[in-house]
Amino acid sequence: MSFGADEEILQDFLVEAGEILEQLSEQLVELESRPDDADLLNAIFRGFHTVKGGAGFLQLNELVECCHIAENVFDVLRKGERRVDAELMDVVLEALDTVNSMFGQVRERTEVTAATPELLAALSRLAEPGGAEAVEVPAAAAPVAEAPAEEQDITDSEFEQLLDSLDAVKAQAAADEQMQGETVSGEGDEISDAEFESLLDQLHGKGQFSAEVAAQPVASVPEAASDEITDAEFESLLDQLHGKGTFQADALPAAKAQTPAATDTSAASDEISEHEFEALLDQLHGKGKFGGDVAAVEAPAAAKVQAPVAAKADSQPVAKPAAVAAPAPAPASKPAAAPRAPAPAAEKHGSEAETTVRVDTARLDEIMNMVGELVLVRNRLVRLGLNSGDEAMSKAVSNLDVVTADLQTAVMKTRMQPIKKVFGRFPRLVRDLARQLKKEINLELVGEETDLDKNLVEALADPLVHLVRNAVDHGVEMPEEREASGKARTGRVVLSAEQEGDHILLSISDDGKGMDPNILRAKAVEKGLMDKDAADRLSESDCYNLIFAPGFSTKTEISDVSGRGVGMDVVKTKISQLNGSINIFSAKGQGSKIVIKVPLTLAIMPTLMVMLGNQAFAFPLVNVNEIFHLDLSRTNVVDGQEVVIVRDKALPLFYLKRWLVQGQVHEEQHEGHVVILSVGTQRIGFVVDQLVGQEEVVIKPLGKMLQGTPGMSGATITGDGRIALILDVPSMLKRYAARRI
Repeated sequence: MSFGADEEILQDFLVEAGEILEQLSEQLVELESRPDDADLLNAIFRGFHTVKGGAGFLQLNELVECCHIAENVFDVLRKGERRVDAELMDVVLEALDTVNSMFGQVRERTEVTAATPELLAALSRLAEPGGAEAVEVPAAAAPVAEAPAEEQDITDSEFEQLLDSLDAVKAQAAADEQMQGETVSGEGDEISDAEFESLLDQLHGKGQFSAEVAAQPVASVPEAASDEITDAEFESLLDQLHGKGTFQADALPAAKAQTPAATDTSAASDEISEHEFEALLDQLHGKGKFGGDVAAVEAPAAAKVQAPVAAKADSQPVAKPAAVAAPAPAPASKPAAAPRAPAPAAEKHGSEAETTVRVDTARLDEIMNMVGELVLVRNRLVRLGLNSGDEAMSKAVSNLDVVTADLQTAVMKTRMQPIKKVFGRFPRLVRDLARQLKKEINLELVGEETDLDKNLVEALADPLVHLVRNAVDHGVEMPEEREASGKARTGRVVLSAEQEGDHILLSISDDGKGMDPNILRAKAVEKGLMDKDAADRLSESDCYNLIFAPGFSTKTEISDVSGRGVGMDVVKTKISQLNGSINIFSAKGQGSKIVIKVPLTLAIMPTLMVMLGNQAFAFPLVNVNEIFHLDLSRTNVVDGQEVVIVRDKALPLFYLKRWLVQGQVHEEQHEGHVVILSVGTQRIGFVVDQLVGQEEVVIKPLGKMLQGTPGMSGATITGDGRIALILDVPSMLKRYAARRI
């Protein structure tokens, strides 16, 4: 293990491998339903291969070992030498869990724990061909990657023979050159010995390829001081060659009818053609690499047609490119003089790769804070512009308003991530839970590309995990029970996301047994949450919301999946902290649906500004349901609680001034504005003195002395320069309300 490597390289590995491991988790679950999908098998193979390559570069040998054997398993699968079955999937998923555990240890910079011998043995056994459909193939190490499943792969031994063949051709060319006394040609921008050996090590695994084999063809060419071929470029060319099918050692000589053959063996029917192989060499040549080698490979053919050939002055390695003689002006043979067509394409591809830049999220947060300050200044100028009466200033302020809004949107987009970052973990979760509970369940994901603020993506992960676990455990019935009720054996859980204005709607639905309001009422009375009369008065919607009460659970037995009654309470608290709301819809025997509504971003919040005396307060606009003016003498009292009748429904009514303004506890009010807020599924009325209007605000945390103040979530600066406190309605009700709402 080596954490002493360049920190930037390690960070690149952590980012790339992290994304690949997330994809592997989804792909492995898909594989159970599509075991014969060649593209999927290749994608999984490439995933393990890429992680192995990066880990090998960092000398994380424990990770390399586990990934290598897993890679071999999928090499066998994609060749059709073994079938996907339940046992294989269990072992491979356990291997992925182990790789994820090792990856976490690498991220934490702790000692990497190797996979258990039992797991490695099980993987090794699965990496052996099995089943009646197995066919005999040459033993091979893991291929490079990107090899199409329908084409036959080149083996290690064949690739080594190819290198030997190239070496022999070059040796023959060198001998001819010495006899002819030709001078050195070529640009001398060759890949170095160390780099070529490193590439071969990555291809074959450490210690599996002789260093001498790699050194022989390269030692006789000048070493480049700069502009050498990169690892990615050479690996890409090897992958192209690798995907063309089996390449015999005699393929190159046999293809040249006019040249002496290196061996008498005829080429196989699926060999790479002369033109294709030369095109690969031309790609190297077109980048300014392997100039001398291309000339050397073509030397026998050129000699046959009497074309002048560039040659080396001597066969000794040259230490510096400056010692290389100038290229001879003689024309080259037609194949060797192939135009450098691949070069522009390669350069274009390289430029495309430079279009993305990785930026630290702390820097994005800083930019977002500055945009927030700009929004506050914008609000102040808008207020001043309205009061000035100057048409030119009003127009300038209006333009500033538009530009600020565009800038705010653009900066927010840089912080956005697709909700797929969260959804990606659920296929595996549902698969494992279904097997544990002996249920048959299909998970459907809808709207995975919906974008959400990065902080919200991370914050929603745990609540969604709990809701999905509940849908699997509580919602979907056992297969036998479903059949008895006329349903399909396989249950269905749908996780969806969509954008609605400046909010995101997330829903978790199932086609299970739904919720029974009567059972929920009885359980609430049993746990002492309310008396029977109060429970009987609850609407169905109120009954469903009982599941958010602390300690509430309809499970009679506690398991490691659910039953303790602590999860849903935590979910609701978390969603409230995100300025979101959560609602439940259910139909007995048909299923349930839970809908979460959260803002796109936490940094800037639309609010309703109100006044209590001379003090400004802000309600989150997401909670505001409606506003109206009321003659407060027309209120009623029910069960000791003052209520207001709105469309034949009694809503609890509270005087906010009595709670939040000192010395106003017993002040009588005869009229005022009533703001109806939604808290969960409840609607509650608050009396305020004055309505200021809607305003976007930047949330500022409260100081140390005020942190934790009930009913306050933060503060902001209003358009007229005053400080306004942002109200946290649920916690305010818990602190001040005389009864449970």
